[in-house]
Amino acid sequence: MLKKIFKIISFYDEVRWSSDSNYNLINFYKKNLDDDAKLLTHWLCYIADRQMAFERIWEVGGFVFSELADQFKKKRDLQLLNYKKPNSFIEKNGKGGYNFKSNSEVNNNQILKKSYKYKETGIVKFTPRYYPSDYFSILYTFDILKEYNFSLTKFIVEQLKKYQHTDDSIKRILFSLYLLTYFEIRQPQKSDIDNFQININKAEKRTIKVIQILNNKFEDEYQSFKKNKIFNQKRAWCSLRDFFKSPEFKVYFESSLKKESFDTKQLFTLNSLQQLEMPGDVWNNNSKFRHCILENTEYENSKKSLNIILRDYFDKNKDELNNCYPEQFDITFDFVPRMCEKNNCDICPIGLLKGKKKSNFEKTCVNDMDLYCSVALTNCNYKINCFGDKCKLTRNHYE
Repeated sequence: MLKKIFKIISFYDEVRWSSDSNYNLINFYKKNLDDDAKLLTHWLCYIADRQMAFERIWEVGGFVFSELADQFKKKRDLQLLNYKKPNSFIEKNGKGGYNFKSNSEVNNNQILKKSYKYKETGIVKFTPRYYPSDYFSILYTFDILKEYNFSLTKFIVEQLKKYQHTDDSIKRILFSLYLLTYFEIRQPQKSDIDNFQININKAEKRTIKVIQILNNKFEDEYQSFKKNKIFNQKRAWCSLRDFFKSPEFKVYFESSLKKESFDTKQLFTLNSLQQLEMPGDVWNNNSKFRHCILENTEYENSKKSLNIILRDYFDKNKDELNNCYPEQFDITFDFVPRMCEKNNCDICPIGLLKGKKKSNFEKTCVNDMDLYCSVALTNCNYKINCFGDKCKLTRNHYE
Protein backbone atom coordinates (compact mmCIF):
# COMPACT_ATOMS: atom_id res chain seq x y z
CA MET A 1 0.00 0.00 0.00
CA LEU A 2 2.73 2.50 0.92
CA LYS A 3 4.43 1.83 -2.42
CA LYS A 4 1.29 2.96 -4.25
CA ILE A 5 0.99 5.99 -1.98
CA PHE A 6 4.54 6.93 -2.97
CA LYS A 7 3.40 6.84 -6.60
CA ILE A 8 0.36 9.01 -5.90
CA ILE A 9 2.53 11.57 -4.11
CA SER A 10 5.02 11.42 -6.98
CA PHE A 11 2.24 12.45 -9.37
CA TYR A 12 1.47 15.59 -7.35
CA ASP A 13 5.16 16.43 -7.08
CA GLU A 14 5.69 16.19 -10.82
CA VAL A 15 2.74 18.51 -11.35
CA ARG A 16 4.03 20.91 -8.71
CA TRP A 17 7.33 21.47 -10.47
CA SER A 18 5.98 21.41 -14.01
CA SER A 19 5.13 25.11 -14.01
CA ASP A 20 6.34 28.22 -12.23
CA SER A 21 2.69 29.15 -11.68
CA ASN A 22 2.64 26.56 -8.88
CA TYR A 23 5.02 28.35 -6.53
CA ASN A 24 6.09 31.83 -5.48
CA LEU A 25 8.78 33.67 -7.44
CA ILE A 26 11.36 36.01 -5.91
CA ASN A 27 10.71 39.71 -6.42
CA PHE A 28 14.25 40.71 -7.47
CA TYR A 29 15.12 44.37 -7.08
CA LYS A 30 16.30 44.44 -10.69
CA LYS A 31 16.08 42.03 -13.60
CA ASN A 32 19.68 41.79 -14.78
CA LEU A 33 21.25 40.05 -11.77
CA ASP A 34 23.77 37.35 -12.60
CA ASP A 35 22.81 33.76 -11.87
CA ASP A 36 25.01 33.42 -8.79
CA ALA A 37 23.44 36.54 -7.25
CA LYS A 38 20.00 35.02 -7.85
CA LEU A 39 21.06 31.79 -6.16
CA LEU A 40 22.48 33.71 -3.20
CA THR A 41 19.25 35.72 -2.94
CA HIS A 42 17.27 32.50 -2.87
CA TRP A 43 19.55 31.13 -0.13
CA LEU A 44 19.12 34.31 1.94
CA CYS A 45 15.33 34.20 1.57
CA TYR A 46 15.26 30.67 2.97
CA ILE A 47 17.40 31.77 5.93
CA ALA A 48 14.49 34.07 6.85
CA ASP A 49 11.76 31.56 6.03
CA ARG A 50 10.39 30.81 9.49
CA GLN A 51 6.88 31.29 10.81
CA MET A 52 5.78 34.16 8.61
CA ALA A 53 3.86 34.44 5.36
CA PHE A 54 6.02 33.11 2.55
CA GLU A 55 4.67 35.77 0.19
CA ARG A 56 6.22 38.52 2.31
CA ILE A 57 9.54 36.66 2.45
CA TRP A 58 9.82 36.25 -1.32
CA GLU A 59 8.26 39.55 -2.34
CA VAL A 60 9.47 42.04 0.29
CA GLY A 61 12.47 40.13 1.63
CA GLY A 62 13.41 39.10 -1.90
CA PHE A 63 13.67 42.74 -2.98
CA VAL A 64 15.94 43.61 -0.04
CA PHE A 65 18.05 40.44 -0.12
CA SER A 66 18.57 40.53 -3.88
CA GLU A 67 20.09 43.99 -3.61
CA LEU A 68 22.17 42.88 -0.63
CA ALA A 69 23.45 39.82 -2.53
CA ASP A 70 24.22 41.90 -5.61
CA GLN A 71 26.07 44.59 -3.69
CA PHE A 72 27.97 42.03 -1.58
CA LYS A 73 29.33 40.44 -4.75
CA LYS A 74 30.18 43.81 -6.28
CA LYS A 75 31.58 45.72 -3.30
CA ARG A 76 32.99 42.69 -1.44
CA ASP A 77 32.48 44.45 1.85
CA LEU A 78 30.89 43.07 5.02
CA GLN A 79 30.35 46.66 6.18
CA LEU A 80 27.10 46.38 4.25
CA LEU A 81 25.82 44.71 7.43
CA ASN A 82 27.17 47.40 9.78
CA TYR A 83 24.16 49.49 10.80
CA LYS A 84 26.44 52.47 11.50
CA LYS A 85 27.42 52.79 7.83
CA PRO A 86 25.31 54.92 5.46
CA ASN A 87 25.07 52.17 2.81
CA SER A 88 24.15 49.44 5.30
CA PHE A 89 21.34 46.97 4.65
CA ILE A 90 20.40 46.90 8.32
CA GLU A 91 19.16 49.74 10.50
CA LYS A 92 17.87 50.40 13.99
CA ASN A 93 14.10 50.67 14.00
CA GLY A 94 13.66 53.05 16.91
CA LYS A 95 12.08 50.32 19.06
CA GLY A 96 15.28 48.76 20.32
CA GLY A 97 15.41 46.38 17.37
CA TYR A 98 16.57 46.25 13.76
CA ASN A 99 15.22 45.98 10.21
CA PHE A 100 16.80 44.79 7.02
CA LYS A 101 16.34 47.52 4.42
CA SER A 102 17.05 48.24 0.80
CA ASN A 103 19.25 51.04 -0.45
CA SER A 104 17.32 51.26 -3.70
CA GLU A 105 13.92 52.87 -3.97
CA VAL A 106 10.84 50.92 -5.00
CA ASN A 107 10.57 52.80 -8.30
CA ASN A 108 8.18 50.89 -10.58
CA ASN A 109 8.15 47.57 -8.71
CA GLN A 110 4.51 46.62 -9.19
CA ILE A 111 4.42 43.90 -6.53
CA LEU A 112 5.55 46.29 -3.81
CA LYS A 113 3.31 49.11 -5.02
CA LYS A 114 0.14 47.08 -5.47
CA SER A 115 0.37 44.45 -2.75
CA TYR A 116 2.26 46.35 -0.04
CA LYS A 117 1.30 49.98 -0.82
CA TYR A 118 4.87 51.23 -1.18
CA LYS A 119 5.45 54.55 -2.92
CA GLU A 120 7.92 54.79 -5.80
CA THR A 121 10.38 56.72 -3.62
CA GLY A 122 10.01 54.34 -0.69
CA ILE A 123 12.82 52.31 0.87
CA VAL A 124 11.83 48.69 1.47
CA LYS A 125 12.05 47.33 5.01
CA PHE A 126 11.89 43.68 6.02
CA THR A 127 12.01 42.16 9.49
CA PRO A 128 12.10 38.35 9.68
CA ARG A 129 10.51 36.84 12.75
CA TYR A 130 13.86 35.51 14.00
CA TYR A 131 16.00 38.31 12.63
CA PRO A 132 18.85 38.20 15.20
CA SER A 133 19.80 34.64 14.23
CA ASP A 134 19.05 35.39 10.56
CA TYR A 135 21.37 38.39 10.71
CA PHE A 136 24.21 36.30 12.09
CA SER A 137 23.56 33.51 9.60
CA ILE A 138 23.93 36.04 6.79
CA LEU A 139 26.98 37.74 8.28
CA TYR A 140 28.73 34.41 8.90
CA THR A 141 27.80 33.15 5.43
CA PHE A 142 29.29 36.24 3.81
CA ASP A 143 32.48 35.94 5.85
CA ILE A 144 33.05 32.39 4.57
CA LEU A 145 32.19 33.33 0.99
CA LYS A 146 35.08 35.80 1.07
CA GLU A 147 37.27 32.69 0.83
CA TYR A 148 35.43 31.62 -2.34
CA ASN A 149 35.62 34.81 -4.37
CA PHE A 150 32.34 36.04 -2.85
CA SER A 151 30.44 33.36 -4.75
CA LEU A 152 27.95 30.79 -3.44
CA THR A 153 28.38 28.80 -6.65
CA LYS A 154 32.14 28.61 -6.23
CA PHE A 155 31.65 27.37 -2.67
CA ILE A 156 29.32 24.61 -3.88
CA VAL A 157 31.58 23.66 -6.77
CA GLU A 158 34.57 23.26 -4.47
CA GLN A 159 32.60 20.75 -2.42
CA LEU A 160 31.14 18.98 -5.46
CA LYS A 161 34.63 18.40 -6.87
CA LYS A 162 35.55 16.56 -3.69
CA TYR A 163 32.46 14.36 -3.43
CA GLN A 164 30.79 14.07 -6.85
CA HIS A 165 31.82 10.41 -7.17
CA THR A 166 30.48 9.34 -3.77
CA ASP A 167 27.06 7.68 -3.48
CA ASP A 168 25.86 10.40 -1.07
CA SER A 169 27.31 13.50 -2.74
CA ILE A 170 24.12 15.56 -2.37
CA LYS A 171 23.92 14.89 1.35
CA ARG A 172 27.55 15.96 1.64
CA ILE A 173 26.77 19.19 -0.18
CA LEU A 174 23.89 19.77 2.20
CA PHE A 175 26.22 19.33 5.17
CA SER A 176 28.66 21.78 3.60
CA LEU A 177 25.87 24.32 3.19
CA TYR A 178 24.82 23.74 6.79
CA LEU A 179 28.37 24.58 7.85
CA LEU A 180 28.29 27.69 5.66
CA THR A 181 25.18 29.21 7.23
CA TYR A 182 23.69 27.39 10.21
CA PHE A 183 26.61 25.88 12.11
CA GLU A 184 26.90 27.29 15.68
CA ILE A 185 24.40 30.11 15.17
CA ARG A 186 22.57 29.30 18.42
CA GLN A 187 20.04 31.90 19.70
CA PRO A 188 21.54 35.41 19.60
CA GLN A 189 19.64 38.41 20.97
CA LYS A 190 18.88 41.60 19.06
CA SER A 191 21.31 43.46 21.33
CA ASP A 192 24.09 41.20 20.01
CA ILE A 193 23.89 43.05 16.70
CA ASP A 194 25.06 46.31 18.33
CA ASN A 195 28.85 45.83 18.22
CA PHE A 196 29.83 45.14 14.63
CA GLN A 197 33.55 44.69 15.29
CA ILE A 198 32.91 42.04 17.93
CA ASN A 199 30.63 40.26 15.47
CA ILE A 200 33.22 40.40 12.72
CA ASN A 201 35.78 38.87 15.08
CA LYS A 202 33.31 36.07 15.90
CA ALA A 203 32.64 35.55 12.21
CA GLU A 204 36.35 35.27 11.39
CA LYS A 205 36.94 32.72 14.16
CA ARG A 206 33.96 30.70 12.98
CA THR A 207 35.20 30.83 9.39
CA ILE A 208 38.54 29.36 10.43
CA LYS A 209 36.73 26.56 12.24
CA VAL A 210 34.43 25.82 9.29
CA ILE A 211 37.28 25.81 6.77
CA GLN A 212 39.17 23.36 8.98
CA ILE A 213 36.15 21.05 9.01
CA LEU A 214 35.68 21.33 5.25
CA ASN A 215 39.34 20.61 4.53
CA ASN A 216 40.53 18.34 7.32
CA LYS A 217 37.76 17.04 9.57
CA PHE A 218 34.90 16.60 7.17
CA GLU A 219 34.31 12.85 7.37
CA ASP A 220 33.95 12.55 11.13
CA GLU A 221 31.75 15.64 11.41
CA TYR A 222 29.63 14.56 8.46
CA GLN A 223 28.99 11.08 9.83
CA SER A 224 27.86 12.58 13.14
CA PHE A 225 25.63 15.09 11.35
CA LYS A 226 24.07 12.38 9.17
CA LYS A 227 22.79 10.37 12.13
CA ASN A 228 20.24 12.94 13.27
CA LYS A 229 20.79 16.57 12.31
CA ILE A 230 20.46 16.01 8.59
CA PHE A 231 16.69 15.54 8.96
CA ASN A 232 16.25 18.85 10.80
CA GLN A 233 17.67 21.20 8.14
CA LYS A 234 14.38 22.31 6.64
CA ARG A 235 15.55 25.61 5.18
CA ALA A 236 18.77 24.21 3.75
CA TRP A 237 16.96 21.26 2.16
CA CYS A 238 14.27 23.49 0.67
CA SER A 239 16.83 25.74 -0.96
CA LEU A 240 19.02 22.92 -2.27
CA ARG A 241 15.91 21.11 -3.50
CA ASP A 242 14.91 24.17 -5.55
CA PHE A 243 18.35 24.25 -7.16
CA PHE A 244 17.60 20.78 -8.54
CA LYS A 245 13.86 20.93 -9.20
CA SER A 246 12.58 24.48 -9.65
CA PRO A 247 12.00 25.39 -13.33
CA GLU A 248 13.47 28.79 -12.47
CA PHE A 249 16.34 28.07 -10.10
CA LYS A 250 17.55 24.86 -11.69
CA VAL A 251 18.35 26.94 -14.77
CA TYR A 252 20.31 29.47 -12.70
CA PHE A 253 22.10 26.72 -10.80
CA GLU A 254 23.14 24.73 -13.85
CA SER A 255 24.28 27.88 -15.65
CA SER A 256 26.34 29.01 -12.64
CA LEU A 257 28.00 25.61 -12.32
CA LYS A 258 28.96 25.61 -16.00
CA LYS A 259 30.48 29.08 -15.64
CA GLU A 260 32.72 27.55 -12.99
CA SER A 261 33.68 24.83 -15.52
CA PHE A 262 31.85 22.10 -13.65
CA ASP A 263 30.47 19.22 -15.72
CA THR A 264 26.83 18.81 -14.68
CA LYS A 265 26.01 15.62 -16.61
CA GLN A 266 26.21 13.35 -13.58
CA LEU A 267 24.63 15.83 -11.19
CA PHE A 268 21.08 16.30 -12.43
CA THR A 269 20.01 12.69 -12.15
CA LEU A 270 17.40 10.61 -10.37
CA ASN A 271 20.10 9.43 -7.98
CA SER A 272 20.66 13.03 -6.85
CA LEU A 273 16.94 13.59 -6.32
CA GLN A 274 16.63 10.38 -4.32
CA GLN A 275 19.23 11.70 -1.87
CA LEU A 276 17.15 14.77 -1.01
CA GLU A 277 15.51 14.59 2.39
CA MET A 278 11.97 15.83 2.88
CA PRO A 279 11.95 19.09 4.85
CA GLY A 280 10.14 18.15 8.05
CA ASP A 281 7.28 20.43 9.06
CA VAL A 282 3.87 20.42 10.71
CA TRP A 283 2.06 19.53 7.48
CA ASN A 284 3.86 16.31 6.64
CA ASN A 285 3.70 15.33 10.31
CA ASN A 286 -0.03 16.08 10.48
CA SER A 287 -1.65 13.35 12.58
CA LYS A 288 -4.47 12.61 10.10
CA PHE A 289 -2.10 12.30 7.17
CA ARG A 290 0.40 10.19 9.11
CA HIS A 291 -2.25 7.81 10.38
CA CYS A 292 -3.73 7.44 6.91
CA ILE A 293 -0.55 6.53 5.07
CA LEU A 294 1.11 4.54 7.88
CA GLU A 295 -1.95 2.54 8.90
CA ASN A 296 -1.25 -1.23 8.92
CA THR A 297 2.46 -0.74 8.31
CA GLU A 298 5.43 -1.38 10.58
CA TYR A 299 5.55 2.37 11.20
CA GLU A 300 1.96 2.74 12.39
CA ASN A 301 2.89 3.48 16.02
CA SER A 302 6.24 5.11 15.37
CA LYS A 303 6.94 8.46 17.06
CA LYS A 304 9.68 9.35 14.60
CA SER A 305 9.32 12.28 12.25
CA LEU A 306 7.79 11.30 8.93
CA ASN A 307 10.86 12.29 6.93
CA ILE A 308 12.91 9.73 8.88
CA ILE A 309 10.25 7.05 8.39
CA LEU A 310 10.02 7.68 4.66
CA ARG A 311 13.79 7.54 4.28
CA ASP A 312 13.88 4.18 6.05
CA TYR A 313 11.05 2.79 3.94
CA PHE A 314 12.58 4.11 0.72
CA ASP A 315 15.99 2.60 1.44
CA LYS A 316 14.37 -0.79 2.06
CA ASN A 317 12.20 -0.67 -1.09
CA LYS A 318 14.16 1.50 -3.50
CA ASP A 319 14.17 -1.03 -6.36
CA GLU A 320 10.37 -1.14 -6.39
CA LEU A 321 9.72 2.59 -6.17
CA ASN A 322 10.99 3.50 -9.64
CA ASN A 323 11.06 7.30 -9.98
CA CYS A 324 9.70 8.02 -6.49
CA TYR A 325 11.69 9.39 -3.56
CA PRO A 326 11.02 10.75 -0.02
CA GLU A 327 11.35 14.46 -0.70
CA GLN A 328 8.33 14.36 -2.97
CA PHE A 329 6.14 14.12 0.13
CA ASP A 330 6.79 17.82 0.66
CA ILE A 331 3.62 18.37 -1.39
CA THR A 332 1.88 17.87 1.96
CA PHE A 333 2.55 21.59 2.46
CA ASP A 334 -0.19 22.15 -0.13
CA PHE A 335 -2.13 18.87 0.16
CA VAL A 336 -2.82 18.51 3.89
CA PRO A 337 -4.46 21.94 4.51
CA ARG A 338 -6.84 21.40 1.58
CA MET A 339 -7.55 17.70 2.05
CA CYS A 340 -6.80 16.22 5.49
CA GLU A 341 -7.68 19.34 7.49
CA LYS A 342 -10.93 19.73 5.51
CA ASN A 343 -11.84 16.04 5.98
CA ASN A 344 -11.94 15.53 2.24
CA CYS A 345 -11.21 11.81 2.48
CA ASP A 346 -14.12 11.03 0.16
CA ILE A 347 -12.45 12.76 -2.78
CA CYS A 348 -8.87 11.75 -1.94
CA PRO A 349 -7.06 9.34 -4.27
CA ILE A 350 -5.41 7.72 -1.25
CA GLY A 351 -8.87 7.09 0.20
CA LEU A 352 -9.93 5.45 -3.05
CA LEU A 353 -6.78 3.35 -3.03
CA LYS A 354 -7.55 2.16 0.49
CA GLY A 355 -11.07 1.18 -0.47
CA LYS A 356 -12.86 3.84 1.56
CA LYS A 357 -16.62 3.53 1.32
CA LYS A 358 -18.56 6.26 -0.47
CA SER A 359 -15.50 7.46 -2.37
CA ASN A 360 -16.35 10.32 -4.70
CA PHE A 361 -12.85 10.65 -6.11
CA GLU A 362 -13.91 9.92 -9.68
CA LYS A 363 -16.40 12.79 -9.52
CA THR A 364 -13.43 15.16 -9.20
CA CYS A 365 -11.61 13.77 -12.25
CA VAL A 366 -12.87 15.45 -15.43
CA ASN A 367 -10.65 13.46 -17.84
CA ASP A 368 -10.76 16.29 -20.37
CA MET A 369 -7.43 17.34 -21.87
CA ASP A 370 -8.83 20.76 -22.76
CA LEU A 371 -9.19 21.55 -19.05
CA TYR A 372 -6.92 21.74 -16.02
CA CYS A 373 -6.38 18.55 -14.02
CA SER A 374 -9.22 19.12 -11.56
CA VAL A 375 -7.73 16.68 -9.03
CA ALA A 376 -4.39 18.51 -8.76
CA LEU A 377 -6.18 21.86 -8.70
CA THR A 378 -8.63 20.79 -5.97
CA ASN A 379 -6.16 18.84 -3.85
CA CYS A 380 -3.10 21.10 -4.04
CA ASN A 381 -4.00 24.20 -6.08
CA TYR A 382 -1.57 23.08 -8.80
CA LYS A 383 -2.34 24.07 -12.37
CA ILE A 384 -1.60 21.69 -15.24
CA ASN A 385 -3.63 20.43 -18.16
CA CYS A 386 -5.42 17.10 -17.78
CA PHE A 387 -3.37 14.10 -18.94
CA GLY A 388 -6.38 12.17 -20.17
CA ASP A 389 -5.97 8.41 -20.46
CA LYS A 390 -2.19 8.77 -19.94
CA CYS A 391 -2.63 10.03 -16.38
CA LYS A 392 -0.23 8.35 -13.94
CA LEU A 393 -2.51 9.06 -11.01
CA THR A 394 -5.55 7.14 -12.24
CA ARG A 395 -3.35 4.33 -13.55
CA ASN A 396 -1.72 3.89 -10.15
CA HIS A 397 -5.04 2.85 -8.57
CA TYR A 398 -5.22 -0.24 -10.70
CA GLU A 399 -1.59 -1.36 -10.96
